[in-house]
Amino acid sequence: MKTIKAAGKSKRAPKGMGRLYIRGKDRKEYPAGTPNVEGGAYWLAYLKPTGATDANGKPVKKKTRVSLKDADGNSITTKKEAEEAQKRIIHQYVATSKEEQLISLKAKIEEATEERVKAVEEANPPLAISEAWESYRDNPKADLTSNIDTLKGYIGYWKAFSEWLGERNPHAVYLRDVTDKDAETYSKHLRKQLARGTYNKQIRFLRSLFTVVAKDARIAENPFEGILTIDKEEERDSRRALSVEELRTILERAEGELATLLFLGTFLGLRLGDCCTLSWSECNLAKGLVFRKTNKAKKRVSVGIPAPLMELLLQTPASNRKGYIVPDFAGRYTYRNATGATTQRGSITDQVQKHLGTVCGIRLYKEGTGKTPEYLEKLKQWEQGGCKGKKPTYKRAVVEVGFHSLRHSYVSLQAATGTPQAVVQKLVGHGSPAMTEHYTHLEESTVLQAARSLDHRIIDADFEEVRTVSPWIREALGTATAHNWQDVINEVLGGA
Repeated sequence: MKTIKAAGKSKRAPKGMGRLYIRGKDRKEYPAGTPNVEGGAYWLAYLKPTGATDANGKPVKKKTRVSLKDADGNSITTKKEAEEAQKRIIHQYVATSKEEQLISLKAKIEEATEERVKAVEEANPPLAISEAWESYRDNPKADLTSNIDTLKGYIGYWKAFSEWLGERNPHAVYLRDVTDKDAETYSKHLRKQLARGTYNKQIRFLRSLFTVVAKDARIAENPFEGILTIDKEEERDSRRALSVEELRTILERAEGELATLLFLGTFLGLRLGDCCTLSWSECNLAKGLVFRKTNKAKKRVSVGIPAPLMELLLQTPASNRKGYIVPDFAGRYTYRNATGATTQRGSITDQVQKHLGTVCGIRLYKEGTGKTPEYLEKLKQWEQGGCKGKKPTYKRAVVEVGFHSLRHSYVSLQAATGTPQAVVQKLVGHGSPAMTEHYTHLEESTVLQAARSLDHRIIDADFEEVRTVSPWIREALGTATAHNWQDVINEVLGGA
């Protein structure tokens, strides 16, 4: 195909940047900078990495052509704007190439480390399941009772668990082979057979045993730490999702690292521990993604970084993006005293709750529980009366709002905007759809606000095409309620 050369000597683009050209109304190609091309708009031809490698280990690339668009979705017609768009597109693949090299190097280091650890463990193996009870019994930290019946009960608890584990996971030899999934499944097994009190005793015992022998067993995380007793599980069920107005207040009034921590929880849907220990190396700002192996479920999740969070993260200079994103909270969360106990995590929860309750004015506890004004008044009268008679009591405080409410809100907003359940399950690392359903609390105000939040331009990153949400889609979503949102989403998807 013949082309018209631009006037003057054109400057050649650096190697690997692709080729800019103008496509005219006649569908012919003209060199970048060619003046007066009727209906001319800029295009970019470049080699796009496929992610695969050839026999020599070199990246495989595919010839690609894209029409360049500005932020409003209009075709770019000036060379300056075209060159800026060219850099945006090409630089993301340059960054990816460097990232892949670092990932490969990291994998080699991890492999060498694993081999060294394996050699050390072969010489000095960790605590075996068959030896766990004796290790726990002889450990002074166990603080076992002298009551013979209680001791027999403990022995029975351990025998029942080890026999169950032997049938379910015969390959488990060492205590650290017990997974979070094993603990969760066993707790469900017990709940079908035992009364509440007996169930709680067994869970507390198993949690204690894994904590006490953790050093000898070389356990990083106690698999029973996340298993709640029945009383506490009822408290968890009381947690609610926050409204959009409450979320906005929480974020706007926070400062410093606390603001960053709350932004992470709100826009990524991760648990408190994952937000506190999230590192810059797990955030690919070029791709707009967070890659994380969750602390609790040990699942690898990848979550997109929404614009508000991206804007906040970019405020940190690139040279300072090392280590933890919120180092103060990370230090407190990972701190262990001389006995190995995590004694500073409570201070994080207290700081968050103070912000939610005192600073933002959100009610934290279920109505009628905790030290209510009515209880405090009765206590005051009792004290003024010389502490005569029965001291006033109050119902145990049931937490209704906390950091975990941000996770509830994230899942609920995703559901409200029509994100498929399987996708949400992957995003937050839930082990089952039932767990995702537990977090999906939909209110009309949440659904409507989420629908309005869709009123923005959607960019197709693969082809650099820009399209806007049609008015009929916004109108349909505006009619969604907590009862009909799924029907509305199906209507939108079916008609789009």
